[in-house]
Amino acid sequence: MNEFFNWATTLAYFAVFLIGLITCFKETQSAWLCRRLDCIPLHEKRNYTLKAVINSITAIFGILGLIQAFVGA
Repeated sequence: MNEFFNWATTLAYFAVFLIGLITCFKETQSAWLCRRLDCIPLHEKRNYTLKAVINSITAIFGILGLIQAFVGA
C-alpha cells in the first residue's frame, strides 16, 4: 500500500510539472503574439518580449531539470 502512495505522489508531481510547463509555453505564445501588435507603444512591446523570453527560459530550465533528474536517478 505504501508503494502505491509513492507512485500516486510521483504521478501527481509530474502532472503538476506538465501543467506548469504547458502554461509557460502558452504564456510565451500569447506574449509573443501581443508583442507583434502595431497599436501598442514601444515600452509595452519590450515588456511583452521580456515576458516571452522569461517564460521560455523557465520552461527550458524545467525540461533540463527533469532530464537531469532522470539521469541522476
